[in-house]
Amino acid sequence: MRIFYKVLTAFLLVAWDVIAVAVAIVIGLGLKFGFFNNQLTIKYYVFRWEFFLLASLVMLLCNVVCRCYSNVWKHAGMTEYLRQIIAVLLSTVIITVLDYIYKFIPQTELIVIIACLELILVLGVRASIRFFYWLQSRARSIKVRKRMTRVAIFGAGEEGANLVHKLMNHPEDNRLPVCFIDDNENMWGKKVNGLPVAGGRQKLGQAIDDYHISEVIMAVSSVDHETVKELLTDCHRLECSLKRFGTIDDVDEKNFSDTMISDLNLEDLLRRDSVQLNMMVVKGFVENKTVLVTGGAGSIGSEICRQVLSFGAKKLLIFDICENGLYEINNELREKYEPERFETLLGSIRDIGRLHEIFVKYSPQVVFHAAAHKHVPMMELNPLEAIKNNVFGTINLAHESIEGKAEKFILISTDKAVNPANIMGASKRIAEIAIQIFGKTSSTDFAAVRFGNVLGSSGSVVPFFKKQIKNGGPVTVTHPEMRRYFMTIPEAVQLVLEAGAMANGGEIFVLDMGEPVLIYDLACDLIRLSGFEPEKDIKIEFTGLRPGEKLFEEISLADEDVTKTNNNMIFTCKPIFCDDNMVRSELEQMHKLIKRSDMQAVFDCVRQLVPTFRN
Repeated sequence: MRIFYKVLTAFLLVAWDVIAVAVAIVIGLGLKFGFFNNQLTIKYYVFRWEFFLLASLVMLLCNVVCRCYSNVWKHAGMTEYLRQIIAVLLSTVIITVLDYIYKFIPQTELIVIIACLELILVLGVRASIRFFYWLQSRARSIKVRKRMTRVAIFGAGEEGANLVHKLMNHPEDNRLPVCFIDDNENMWGKKVNGLPVAGGRQKLGQAIDDYHISEVIMAVSSVDHETVKELLTDCHRLECSLKRFGTIDDVDEKNFSDTMISDLNLEDLLRRDSVQLNMMVVKGFVENKTVLVTGGAGSIGSEICRQVLSFGAKKLLIFDICENGLYEINNELREKYEPERFETLLGSIRDIGRLHEIFVKYSPQVVFHAAAHKHVPMMELNPLEAIKNNVFGTINLAHESIEGKAEKFILISTDKAVNPANIMGASKRIAEIAIQIFGKTSSTDFAAVRFGNVLGSSGSVVPFFKKQIKNGGPVTVTHPEMRRYFMTIPEAVQLVLEAGAMANGGEIFVLDMGEPVLIYDLACDLIRLSGFEPEKDIKIEFTGLRPGEKLFEEISLADEDVTKTNNNMIFTCKPIFCDDNMVRSELEQMHKLIKRSDMQAVFDCVRQLVPTFRN
């Protein structure tokens, strides 16, 4: 039915364009020579049909070239009208050239008159379509106006004007925009899309009272996180909900829905300059290659899988010990990609036989190593398991990567590896040291990517806080001065991908993550985002530092030579000198001690390998 409607619409527009050309020629000749002039009939009307057929054909071809028949005219904007104007101008130029050669009409100015008439007639019917649907939507909105949610749009720029346009044309969304709020003083008192700009943030309370507003929608893509926090606090105080609208690039007119207006999330409040990914470099890194992702069902690993496939990997190998996670990522990717482009492989990095089997069968060229035990308190309770998995699992994978002649091996590390206060961080630091040693004697380029906490990842503080808020509190924070770096999962994966593309072997890549976030402030933000007031509706309790926790995480060691890369958000830490023979000897000794479950001796080896380990 939809295809039939498109074909019918295009046919009617083509028919109208042919009629418009005929009418423009007749009226143009009449205006030039007189409608009842016998001399005109004899001298010029004899050319009318020949000229009409040529002009019609040229007009239709120009419309096709400018894609004027693929536009949705009921939602037309400046782009669509500009295309139509260009099509008419192009057809006029072609007709003028043909007329100069074949002398259809001796007066060139007559062609200009005909072109102007064509433009009026062609644009007129298209504008009438747009006007008819506008009237229809206005009529629908008037009927339901009293039941609609009255909203203020924060941001009177392009995004805000675009949002008003969409809401006016979709009254079924049940939102009625009534005014703008904008901090640009030059906009105050003016109108945008027919709506007044009531003032800046300081006028929000007055605007809510004057216009009976019950919802504020942010329509500014570049707003800083402090402004978002202030808006959230003000709206909560004024008992008015705060929503956000995706940027113009996120949405399109034909598919507008309520999902484009959503609640704020933690990423909005922690917003900062995002990592600018060098698309061509990353694409060249993974395109047409076989890529292995360990821990591929986890938060970071699964996002690596999505982006690797989007950049054109020939074959993706998703390796994980979690069968449920593999099942979920498999179902997700099957909806978007051909099944033959990826494999889900169950197994553990501690099983060197399974790893060898995979490398022999698939020969991966790029390895992203995201598999790890990462939960700090749990690893404090099971320290030997942290060493077995994070250290010797990494060594197993590194050996197979070298034997299988992989081009690059990228280890996903953590800021907890810097001056570690817990066994999880120490195990990741030993893994960093190990791969740097392997890289010195192999053709495989080994590198590590070190970053802070990832928002929303499994086992992180954010889901834990959300669960506590859902249960009515209290929200438990270990210390009022505890701070952490945070980034979103896409940011973390972008760093991993570009680091992999830049890696020459031995580097540790870190991200400029801005200022660390006070965990107490994070808890307050999450409580407000949930519609409550911190300390009033939901209490916050301090429980004291847990074993292995630090107040403040660092991103690089004091002795590491930190330099910028071509991406000013990404830095490299050159490897610190270490005695390779000593490292190999301690690792061998540690491996024997783990088999004997001699925990104290294992910890002594850890301190030998990581002198900054404080435990």
